[in-house]
Amino acid sequence: MAEDLMDKVFSFFSGEGLDDDKQNMLRQIAKELNQNKYSKFFHVRTEEVDPSFSSFIFSIYKVIFPIKVFFKDDKKVARLRNMTIESCIDDNIKATIKQLDYAALDEKAKTMSGEELITLIQANVEKLVSQFDQNRISVVDHRYELAASLAQFVAYNFSGFFKKFDSHFIDGSFLIEPKFPTIKTILIVDQIGEFMSVTQSLRPEDDWKGLISLINSCEGKELVTAEQFITMITMLREVHTSKIMELMVQYTLRNPLWQWKHIYHHETIGEEWLEFKKSEAAAYITKINNAKKNVQISALLKQIFEATDLVRLENYTVHHSEAYRRKNVECFDYAEGLNYLKAFLDDYIEKEFKELCDILLIRGQWTNNTMAMEMSEALHALLDALEPIATLDAELSDDGADGSRLRAALLRVDRDQTQVRYINSIVTKNNDEAVEIINEAAQNLIVIGKHLKNLIDDVQKKHPELLINWKEINLASKEPIAQRMVGDYKRLNYFVQLMHLCTLV
Repeated sequence: MAEDLMDKVFSFFSGEGLDDDKQNMLRQIAKELNQNKYSKFFHVRTEEVDPSFSSFIFSIYKVIFPIKVFFKDDKKVARLRNMTIESCIDDNIKATIKQLDYAALDEKAKTMSGEELITLIQANVEKLVSQFDQNRISVVDHRYELAASLAQFVAYNFSGFFKKFDSHFIDGSFLIEPKFPTIKTILIVDQIGEFMSVTQSLRPEDDWKGLISLINSCEGKELVTAEQFITMITMLREVHTSKIMELMVQYTLRNPLWQWKHIYHHETIGEEWLEFKKSEAAAYITKINNAKKNVQISALLKQIFEATDLVRLENYTVHHSEAYRRKNVECFDYAEGLNYLKAFLDDYIEKEFKELCDILLIRGQWTNNTMAMEMSEALHALLDALEPIATLDAELSDDGADGSRLRAALLRVDRDQTQVRYINSIVTKNNDEAVEIINEAAQNLIVIGKHLKNLIDDVQKKHPELLINWKEINLASKEPIAQRMVGDYKRLNYFVQLMHLCTLV
């Protein structure tokens, strides 16, 4: 039964139906096969692969097997990648990298201001970019392209190839030299074509000695000698140059135009490494700026709030944001700012500022009602902001529309990366709403502050121009109105500064 099937396969590739040109080309291929230096690999009459061809492939397999195992270890490959880059770095670049090392920067931070340290970091990054220029990047990429071509070569399915000859073949077993039988070439034409694809870029003149040295260093022992490896590559190149494998497949398939698939390697590890170094420096600058920002925020909080417990939101919070940060998805960027805004509206706008504005707007006799209306509208807009803040926070609760969806998505995100985009879209929507609330509130505070400043100037004039009954207003206030307006104006100004810092992300 199996023999009948094979006969049909072989008859399909017979010469029947071929035009004269192809017949002539095939006769020429047969002639070249018989005259080829490696003609012993292929029996033209029976279209069979000789055991010598399998033994040749096995001799290569024995040499590269330890390297095949090496490339299966991702950590070792990552180390090879780093060592390839390091092999292209001179002492000047090493010195610059040392200046950008976090430990070195931490030491400098003890004696330099944040601004000075940022300037130094930026100067060293510029120096690194000029030192690790495009020419050096090209050298790095070319060296690693050699490693990539080797990785592709050793990943070839040698075991699958040999099992075509011996179904009991064991990968990595070298105790006994296998005896390969003669088989029909049609059974392994795909494997031959793939083998040619993964080996066609390997040339003895490339820096295999340097690469093998790096691989042996990564492994911590000698996997293969450079001489042994280069000898193998030289032999492989000779076989490639002879075109014996190409001719074997063309003749077997009755296709004189058959070609193996060409594979090209293009690595960009040089540019990636440089970008990584730049991102490390940027992260340290961010750390400096965040530290400075946090100091400023702490100072402003002391100036603004009398209470020490300022936690007013339950769900859109810095604490809850950590769960998202750990999953490397979008976080609640404005949680700190929105929380402080809620506290400020609760503790001051609804009480102190509303009371002050009521005295000024209701009891005051304004010479310009437009100014009074602007101040009144800004106050009411601030009070109205409490509702959207509460709504946003409630929607992120476990029972809220967004909170329930986010909680479910977070549980699945590790095994389903499509959830990342889903989470990011919901969190981004909430961030957009939060920053819009903060920005609108800040604008209304600025409006109130502007009019308050004008009123502070007006009350000190001998002949006021904005309000004409300051004495009456002063009697309605629990403390001198001028003093009160100055204190509240300062608090407003500090809070606007706070909102600015909290929206810097």
